[in-house]
Amino acid sequence: MKKRLTTVLIGGMAIAGFGAVGPAPAQAALTTHCVGEADGVTVPGDLLVPRGKACSLTDITVTGDVRVAAGADLVADGLTVEGRIVVQSDGYLDLTGSTVAGNVVNRGSFGVYLDDTDVRAYTATANVNPDTFLWTDEAEFSGRIAATGGSFLLESSTADRAVQTTDTQYTDIIDSVVGGTLTVTGAQFGAMVCGSEVDRHATFASTGVGVQLGAGGALADCDLGPSVWGGNVLVSGTTGAVQVSDNIIRGNLDGTGNDSVTASDNRVRGDLKGQFAEQAARPMMRMQLDAAPTLERGDASAERDALEQLRDDRLGIAEQLAEEAGPANL
Repeated sequence: MKKRLTTVLIGGMAIAGFGAVGPAPAQAALTTHCVGEADGVTVPGDLLVPRGKACSLTDITVTGDVRVAAGADLVADGLTVEGRIVVQSDGYLDLTGSTVAGNVVNRGSFGVYLDDTDVRAYTATANVNPDTFLWTDEAEFSGRIAATGGSFLLESSTADRAVQTTDTQYTDIIDSVVGGTLTVTGAQFGAMVCGSEVDRHATFASTGVGVQLGAGGALADCDLGPSVWGGNVLVSGTTGAVQVSDNIIRGNLDGTGNDSVTASDNRVRGDLKGQFAEQAARPMMRMQLDAAPTLERGDASAERDALEQLRDDRLGIAEQLAEEAGPANL
């Protein structure tokens, strides 16, 4: 909270200056603009990457918030942010070996890539760019992840609390740990959990094309070993195939309103319910799995390859623009 400076009066006389002095104007928070490259400094206050500009940082500390304006690029290795990072429409954030004490907020950006980076939480707000993405590799989130729209890939990462995705193009969780609940709603081209651990309940609802939990290949081959689920697993309203194979489920496995389901090689400590109970009672029936429209999405590894190419292209352009701009003089 900003404090107003007031004049101290004794016996009707002002002791600050010569005579009475009115309140001093409050100082605006310090904001540093970054265009170009910088390394090895501390930026007091906030950092702004202006609209359409590129900023490349190495071993930088920002004591306030970071804002990436519309169409701007921030690429950083060894960045420490004591506040939060907000990325506006068509902006791009690419962090490696970095720490963000606050949230990363995606407001319709081109995308957010986090490699070996710790952040408090991630939020992609409603009505964002449908082609945006969050892609992580060895990232760690101490708080909640809530993503609306775009593509979502959590790989070799840890989320200590709940993960919730809504109306994404797809939601894939690979070789990762979710410490809270997992809720996936409306993934247009499917959802996959491969070789991962979810410590609480998991819900997949109104998903298109298919849901793949564990091995099997409905969306992609998964050879990372069993996925472990600490609570109940519910899959409902899937248009396409639901395939649950090679999982350890400590709660119930339940399915309702899906076009087709199959389950195999699972260890379920709770009960099989709904469509999974029906499938277990009729083991010879695959419920038309082979006829389900699983090929509409394409192979998940191909999706990741395409996303990686998009990221590489934008990263290359950002680094080139920052180099051409020269020293940022932070």
